[in-house]
Amino acid sequence: MRKINVITQKELVDSLLIRDCTAVVIDVFLATSTITCLLENQFQTVYAVGDDKIALEIGKKQRSPFLLMGEVNGDEIENFEYPDPTFIKKENAQPTAIICSTNGTVAVERAKRAKRLYAGSLLNGHRVAEQISREGDDSSIILICSGNAGRFSMEDFVGAGHMIDNLIKNGNYSLSDSALLARDCFLHAKHMNFENLLNSETAGLLHRKGFDHTSRWVIDHFEKMTAVPFFERDCFIRKN
Repeated sequence: MRKINVITQKELVDSLLIRDCTAVVIDVFLATSTITCLLENQFQTVYAVGDDKIALEIGKKQRSPFLLMGEVNGDEIENFEYPDPTFIKKENAQPTAIICSTNGTVAVERAKRAKRLYAGSLLNGHRVAEQISREGDDSSIILICSGNAGRFSMEDFVGAGHMIDNLIKNGNYSLSDSALLARDCFLHAKHMNFENLLNSETAGLLHRKGFDHTSRWVIDHFEKMTAVPFFERDCFIRKN
C-alpha cells in the first residue's frame, strides 16, 4: 500500500530521503498556482528556480521568446513580471516561462531529486491526484508545503489535504499523521468555501503588497484547471 506523508515546510525537505518518492510541491497562493496557470494557457515549458540571478542566467540561454516572472519576500523584482496567475493570458503565451519566488520555487529546488516531481495547488490538485494514481508503482507520496520563509502556511497544508482527499477516492493509501490532519483541514476549509484562507499570513502579505485579488482568484478557481505540471529535464512540462 502506498504511503502518503505531508512535509509542512520546504526547510524540512531532505533531498536524499525523497529520491525514491513521488513528490508534489504546493504553493497555493503564488508559485505553483502560477506554474499551473502558465501550462494551462499554452506555455510549453516552465523553469522554476531559486532566485532572480539563476532566472537571468537561464534567460540568457533561451533561443526563443520567454516570460520572466519573479518576486522576493512579496516584492516585485526589476525587469520581472510579478508571478501572479491572474496576469497570465492564453493570447500572450510564450514557448518558455522562467519563474523565481521566495517559497514555491525554492521548494522545487529542494525536491527536484525525487523520483517524480509535480506541482499542484487548489487549481489542479484533483488532476495531480489522478495522475499519481495512474503511475502504477508503490513509491511513497510526499506532499511538500512550501511554507512562508521558514513558517507554516495554512493554505499549502489545505492544498495538501485536497490532493489526499482525491487520492483516497482513487485507491487505498496509508496516511501519516500529517496526512490525516491535512485532509481534515481541507474538508473544514472546503465547508467554509475556503474563506478562512483569506485570513492566512500569505493572503495578508499579498494584500499589503497590492495583490489581494490573487488569493480570491485562486479560491474562485478551485479545481478549474486541468494542467498537471511534471518536472522533466530541469523544467515543468504539461503531463496530460
